[in-house]
Amino acid sequence: MLYLLLKSLRIEDQYSIFITGSNSKMTYMELSTDLTGRYVSFKVNPLTFKEIVELTNTKSENYEKLILDIFQWGSLPQRFYYDNNTMKTNYISNVYDSIVLKDVVERLGIKSVTTFNKIFQYLLEIEGREFSSTNIINFLRNENIEISNSTLYSYIEALCSTFLLNKVYRYDVDGKNVLKTLNKYYVSDLGIKKIKSNIKIENYSISLENLIFNDLIAKGYEVYIGKTKKGEVDFVVTKDKELKYIQVCYKLANNEKTIQREFEAYDVINDNHAKYVISLDKEDYTRNGIKHLNAIDFLMSDDF
Repeated sequence: MLYLLLKSLRIEDQYSIFITGSNSKMTYMELSTDLTGRYVSFKVNPLTFKEIVELTNTKSENYEKLILDIFQWGSLPQRFYYDNNTMKTNYISNVYDSIVLKDVVERLGIKSVTTFNKIFQYLLEIEGREFSSTNIINFLRNENIEISNSTLYSYIEALCSTFLLNKVYRYDVDGKNVLKTLNKYYVSDLGIKKIKSNIKIENYSISLENLIFNDLIAKGYEVYIGKTKKGEVDFVVTKDKELKYIQVCYKLANNEKTIQREFEAYDVINDNHAKYVISLDKEDYTRNGIKHLNAIDFLMSDDF
């Protein structure tokens, strides 16, 4: 067994051991059980926007165009070496199939890859909305697929354990506690979302929200969905005991209705923690103590 070999090597205190790549027999969840106290794990994310700029030598005047490209094709490093859309699609599909077939299907003994893919597809298509097991079971039933709650959740946990999806819990702003119900999911790579969902019309606000979420994770934040008496705030983030609130919108663009919606989400939050609205607008809409940030400035900065 792999973990027995690792344990025997580690006991001698002569080795630093790095485990990378795909393994159908052991994900990070098994490692955390079998090597408790003997390892440090590092989650390797798809490239951040700043890393993509460095990789592609993109000039600042093309940053927004690059963001739209990421919305469509994601942030997996190798895909930037393909100019042909068919080759990009094939590459991303192969990455997904490798993860699913090697890390999930074999390890869990999943009998229906079709059902597994349908569940993933559904979660991608409700991204940014609250998850309901009843709704997904009804969706599958309409596809002539019957599944139990326990199997559904085991499939979803498998998707999260291989980092295809990130589960995001809600944070009760008034009660100051984390809630375990009505969570949301964000995909780790937007390119995989493109090829595995049936979404025909791109929702740029959701895509930017996902991109900001992934960047916050890369910056070391714990990220939650903020529940308020009025509704919700896109993200409540914490790091080093500091809490911040974030609203994300693709563009405010002098649309007063949109501006009011984003900024007024904070009306019922009376604490003194920093509050932000992030969008691609270059004009500064800062008001009433709520700071507006340009999304590109945020993505290119290490100092948020």
